[in-house]
Amino acid sequence: MPSKVRHIKFYKYYLEWVDTYKVGQVRPVTLNKYYLVQKRLKELVPDLDLGDMTRADVQRLINEYGKTHEYPTVLDFLHHIQAPLRDAVYEGWIVKDPTYKVHATSQVKHKETRFKYLESDQVSKLVKVLEKDDSPEALMFLFDLKTGLRFAEIFGLTSKDIDLKNLTLYVNKTWNYKEKSGEFQPTKNKYSNRVISIDWQTANILQRMMQGYKENESFWLNKLQSKNGRIYNSTLNQKLTKFCKEAGVPRISIHGLRHTHASLLISAGVSIQSVAKRLGHGNTETTQRVYIHLLDDLQERDNNKMMTILTGLGA
Repeated sequence: MPSKVRHIKFYKYYLEWVDTYKVGQVRPVTLNKYYLVQKRLKELVPDLDLGDMTRADVQRLINEYGKTHEYPTVLDFLHHIQAPLRDAVYEGWIVKDPTYKVHATSQVKHKETRFKYLESDQVSKLVKVLEKDDSPEALMFLFDLKTGLRFAEIFGLTSKDIDLKNLTLYVNKTWNYKEKSGEFQPTKNKYSNRVISIDWQTANILQRMMQGYKENESFWLNKLQSKNGRIYNSTLNQKLTKFCKEAGVPRISIHGLRHTHASLLISAGVSIQSVAKRLGHGNTETTQRVYIHLLDDLQERDNNKMMTILTGLGA
């Protein structure tokens, strides 16, 4: 056993890791999630020692957490503890990765209230409805289908960030819509700062929406805010639901538009690396985990391609 093996309560090590690698690197709302995970670790496994941890220990932890949480929440919890444990392996503080082949489990039935994404034929139906409506809400939904921006990133845009001549936009901040006062704040992480290309239709939408506003004003916010000056995710999701119903497609959330954007690119053969960069992901692993399975026909199409190539070898 390596001499560097470190004996410290896991929840204490986790807090130490968060303070070292996350404070000042992620937004306050994201940082709070890490602290909530640390609090649950202290509650569930107060005596678990980092240096003695095994895969069975982690699986039992996940199973216990899954008794009171839905599967997506459990999976997110597992992802939150994987990085610090893999870092501990790198440092030599534990022998092997105790999260290896650990699976998220849940005893709470998950109620799927919205679809995660739309298929290409469904997108076409929704786009027709949105283009016909032509309201600021409809145009924002079209914009998100075309760009895949996160909700807070959309409202972080100002005309200063838009280059209509070169058909690009610069994502460099977000709008803190969760706070009553509301203000610009940094992006989710450093990888979220990015320049993305847009088509002429998206440029036309932006040109219309930006008109009349100062270069440092959030034009989407000014167009869509409620009477109290705030923007509500739930209100816009309700509006999107009405459009989906009118189009005769499954209802999705605004974040589902981002999923749909990525799925369309992947299905068209755009590389995982390019999609990850466009979405502002820190690595391709995140993109693969979340988006590669979205289109039902993707694997079948690839298999057909391979069979066509292999059959041609014997011609």
